[in-house]
Amino acid sequence: MGLDIFFKVIGGLGVFLYGMHHMSGGMQKIAGTKIKSIIGLLTKNRVIACIVGVVVTAMVQSSSVSTVMTIGFVNASLMSLKQALGVILGANIGTTVTGWILVLKIGKYGLPMAGISAILYLFAKSEKVKTKFLTFMGLGMIFFGLELMSSGFKPLRTMPFFIELFHSFDATSGFGGVIAAALVGALLTAIVQSSSATLGITIVLASQGMINSETAVALVLGENVGTTITAMLASLGARANAKRAAIAHTVINVIGVIWVVSIFPYYLQFLSNFVNPVANVTKYIATAHTMFNVTNVLLFLPFIGYIAKMLEKMIVEKEEVVKKITHLDERMLETPDIVVEQTKVEINKIGTKIISAFDDIMKTFKENLPEDSKEFQNVVKLEDKMDIIQGEIASINSKVLTLDVEEPIIKKARKNIAISDQYESVTDYMKRIVFIHKRLLDNDQMLSKENLEDLGKIHTLSLDFFNYVDSSYKDENYNILVEATKRSAAISNLYKEIRRNHLDRMAETTKSPILVTGYMDILNHYKRLSDHSLTVVEILNI
Repeated sequence: MGLDIFFKVIGGLGVFLYGMHHMSGGMQKIAGTKIKSIIGLLTKNRVIACIVGVVVTAMVQSSSVSTVMTIGFVNASLMSLKQALGVILGANIGTTVTGWILVLKIGKYGLPMAGISAILYLFAKSEKVKTKFLTFMGLGMIFFGLELMSSGFKPLRTMPFFIELFHSFDATSGFGGVIAAALVGALLTAIVQSSSATLGITIVLASQGMINSETAVALVLGENVGTTITAMLASLGARANAKRAAIAHTVINVIGVIWVVSIFPYYLQFLSNFVNPVANVTKYIATAHTMFNVTNVLLFLPFIGYIAKMLEKMIVEKEEVVKKITHLDERMLETPDIVVEQTKVEINKIGTKIISAFDDIMKTFKENLPEDSKEFQNVVKLEDKMDIIQGEIASINSKVLTLDVEEPIIKKARKNIAISDQYESVTDYMKRIVFIHKRLLDNDQMLSKENLEDLGKIHTLSLDFFNYVDSSYKDENYNILVEATKRSAAISNLYKEIRRNHLDRMAETTKSPILVTGYMDILNHYKRLSDHSLTVVEILNI
């Protein structure tokens, strides 16, 4: 009998957790693009930020996902601390939706729900349809897991050992019992790192009569504290603002639990006005969970600005913290769709800087600017910067490829890596061009009027071509392969013509070998630079 109980409880818990994983993961995939547009609504308005937190958490069915995602955005400077606090408060409300899902008494239908969904998943062709069936299968597994745990826990109600164990944190035994139950809830949630899981266990224990409704409410209060451990772990190694957001999440929930515990009997009396715990204990627990979080948010929301200022004074950014160049953070991997979209934003930014660097190169040629000139250094620094950007883009997008994500996201991540590599190559050839010009100046070799005129032609065509490709990429107008091929061919033909004219002039008069080879190298680099622009178009059309 003991093994039978253990197998049912541990099996039910495993099925429940696995179901939560699939439901949350499926919801994230379904809501991926919607999350991106919802986060775009963020303003300095604390109420809007809070609503965003509620909606996103309700959509992905995980406060851990939304809070870790928020920590990532803060760490990448995509979100202010004030906005983050609003989102985190909203996430506390959004996570209560899980409790209301569990209120549905459809445990006996959980297994057929999971089974039918699994069969339909196997025969589905579309990735989107597969994701929907997988999500529904996860929901079925949640209810089936709860049913197994409920069946497993049932015999424990009459066993003296377990009766004594659960009485050790009985909230009806006084103030100490309430605190003990809250601590147990916090500890279990911190270990499992899922308040939804511990909420499900609490509901099963209460529905089987192993714990009373008062203890269940105290456990739920503790679970709200335990869930903050995920954000705290996510903030390790992060910048000060991310640490501030994680600490605020913990402090707000702890203070909330403290004030409710201090008036616990009155809180229970207040709850009984809405739901009778004897008639429906599951609904009672869900109501307690929701009421606590909604009330806590209403109390703290007006003071978000003050909390942010206080945290900024308490936690100071260390000088040795190296700021990343891009706004990409591994904590954002909770929402891969946003990672690939933000990567495109970063590539767009560098594209604008490359276009500006073209003008710096031409000014360097025309005015024979030295190495310490602003224009020369702009080109050099851009290439150095692009090396780092490429590394950051490749690192996080490679991690996206290891995740269980849909094919469109995988394709975008691969294109991000490939295009950033091409942009890096473009900046590399730009840097080589200015250094060759520097070498000519160091050897007192000046480009002739004819040389400059020809360079101006291939420079202009190369700039126009890159600008055309970059603008098409920004506007997501990828159907440009025919036109791009024509432009690339025009640059190749011009390159051949300039090279022929240059060699003809060299035959008429004696020139320095440094000037001859240097000029040819510059032409070659423009040609190679344009080849990489064409490769970007080819990547987009894969």
